[in-house]
Order: sequence, then C-alpha cells, then structure tokens
Amino acid sequence: MRIIGGEFKGKRLKSVKKSKIRPTSARAKTSIFDILKDEIVGKRILDLYAGSGALGLEALCRGADFTVFVDSSHKSTAIIKKNIEDLNFKEKTRVFNLDSLKFLRRESEEEEKFDIIFCDPPYQKEILPKVLDLIAEIDILKENGIFILEHHKKEKLKQKGNLVLVKEKKLGDTVLSFFIKRSCQ
Repeated sequence: MRIIGGEFKGKRLKSVKKSKIRPTSARAKTSIFDILKDEIVGKRILDLYAGSGALGLEALCRGADFTVFVDSSHKSTAIIKKNIEDLNFKEKTRVFNLDSLKFLRRESEEEEKFDIIFCDPPYQKEILPKVLDLIAEIDILKENGIFILEHHKKEKLKQKGNLVLVKEKKLGDTVLSFFIKRSCQ
C-alpha cells in the first residue's frame, strides 16, 4: 500500500499483517481522490474504521490541514501511529483507539466539525445504517461537507436527513457513495 499523490507520492505505508482488515484498494483510493480533486486542501478530515490510515494520510499528503483517525483495533491504531511518524504528520493528527460508533456518539457532545468524513466499515455487518443515521443526526459534518462511504454493492444506500447522495462509483463488488450535507430548511 502506497501514497498515490501529493507530497509523499510513492511512499509505502505500513499495514496490519494477517488481519481481517480489508484495506481500501488502490483503485478505490484513486477514484475517491480523483473525484475530490482540490476539495482536500485546507480541510479537516475524519477517517472512521481507519485500518492503516491510508485515506486520512493520503488527504494530509494532498494538503488537508488535520486528520482524526478512529479504529477499534489496537494493531491498527499502532500502525496508524507508525505511518504518521514516518510521514512526520504528528502535529496534524489525532488517533483514537475506539469503536467508530462510540466515537461518533461521544463527538456529538463536542464542538469539533469536519469538512470530509471517510468511512470504510466492514462489509455487510449492518454497520452502515447505524453510521449513516448517526452522521445525519449529530452535528459533526460541516454544511456542504462531504461524507464518503465505501461499501459492498449489495448494501443499498439512499439520502438520510440532510445527507444527500450525490454520486456513486461502482468498482467491482465495492461502491463508493458520496453524500453532501445540505442545510435543513
């Protein structure tokens, strides 16, 4: 797994060996960042179910201001911290070893908001509806913020509250769903 663009293009990232983690493919990562283009520069990012941190780190390499990584696996958060150290992004990051749903519930009481949220939960585990409900309910995504869900093609998603599904990109069994947070009127 490598950084595909920006400041550290080509830099190899550490990943969890012999794990049940399904990392975001290079093809999916390329699609995400081709769609986002310059939307990354200067933004605050949340990387849920972060795994090795590849999406959040890619965003930092492309000019994001700050990234928060959340994963419940101790192995994953240790790898994320090593990757952050290797890329010298310690001042631009925070890492939480916590279940992503618990993190979202906790953050609903905080003031922090994000411009872009990446979410790549385990496929077909009934997690997506819960995550989508929480993101729609709590005020964690800025207005016009982007919420990107990576999921299996059998998991069908639609608009939820003020989260408007604006684009879907199919890549084999994987679908990338892009939501924009609109103001409630």
